[in-house]
Amino acid sequence: MTSSPGSIAGITYRQKNNDPIAPDEIDTLNGLILQIGFKFPDLWDPEFRTSLEMDGGLRAKQHVEQAVKQERLRAAVQSERSAHLAELNKQFLALHDEPDRQAAGLALEKILNRLFALEGLDPREPFRVVGEQIDGSFELDHEVYLVEAKWEHAPLPESTLLVFRGKIEGKSAYTRGVFIALNGITTQASQAIVHGKQPTFFLVNGHDLTMVLSEDMGLRQFLRQRQRMLCEEGRVVVPYHELWSGSRAR
Repeated sequence: MTSSPGSIAGITYRQKNNDPIAPDEIDTLNGLILQIGFKFPDLWDPEFRTSLEMDGGLRAKQHVEQAVKQERLRAAVQSERSAHLAELNKQFLALHDEPDRQAAGLALEKILNRLFALEGLDPREPFRVVGEQIDGSFELDHEVYLVEAKWEHAPLPESTLLVFRGKIEGKSAYTRGVFIALNGITTQASQAIVHGKQPTFFLVNGHDLTMVLSEDMGLRQFLRQRQRMLCEEGRVVVPYHELWSGSRAR
């Protein structure tokens, strides 16, 4: 339904003066206009006339019904999202008992890509560029992050991190990275990786991933917090318990 500026102004004026337009007045007005050979289509619109017949209580009821529908839809979407996360978490936990660590690593990549897709991060699966393998990438807040995932039995040494940093630095000045090391990195590596150069990535360990998959914190909020701490404090490694308490926004 559309209405001319004149009709809207007239209706608004009457409402402000506690004298709203009634449907029978519109019928009378249409009859008078027809007598002089004119017709305003918007005044003949059935939706327009119906809206005039609704009292304030009915309009309020419709607003409440619409709000209830939206809340039910939101709850259904959240329930489906929780079910997907629970399934991913189950698959992730099962990988701890996988004797073939190479197979576990490939399965982990699939879980991560499904997680990124679920959160709307537009993930790209593993790909190759000249001379190197990239485990994947995603986009958050219009920034692209390269992803490296390693699931070794022991904490990773600095050399592995240096390779990843080289991949990031070989792209653009705006490229960022997320290094997922399920068993973390050595203390020496965490100190050395920030010495002498600005860090361009941050670390995610197995505990971080478990907390995200269990919905303790939404992935987007987790990544934003980590990126901010990287920018403000230059910290590549941040224990999960140090993240901003009470923040559970998704």
